[in-house]
Amino acid sequence: MGIGVANIDFSPYKQAMLDKGFSQTEVDACWADLLVLLQATEDTGLAYAMTEGADRALHELVSDTAGLLRVSAAILGAGRVLAHDPRAYGTPEFDATWENTRAAFAKHGVDLPADYRSDRGSFRSAANCLVMPSVVAELQAA
Repeated sequence: MGIGVANIDFSPYKQAMLDKGFSQTEVDACWADLLVLLQATEDTGLAYAMTEGADRALHELVSDTAGLLRVSAAILGAGRVLAHDPRAYGTPEFDATWENTRAAFAKHGVDLPADYRSDRGSFRSAANCLVMPSVVAELQAA
């Protein structure tokens, strides 16, 4: 594995959100949610559905391809990347990854709804995206 989530400097991405008009409180909340899921990914190697808040932070990361590759290697090890699927909502894969997300948040005392379709539009409702650890070479070959 890489250097770990706890050792990554996400401040450039947080600053980018501030520069786009997000408040410090919003930035902190979005990144707290994303870090729950990145830590869970690092610990388990599983895919996770994004909450709305986590997705806002994730989009800052995925918009920087080189940064995404560096962060992915730090979390997952060399040759792996956090692949982003923005069209997964409502699929069986999303259903399974939402359960992973619920379990990750439950470890932090946060109860997310079992039926992610029942809660739309709030900070911790399900976003349309999921993130999955992937092997770069397999993605290139696809």
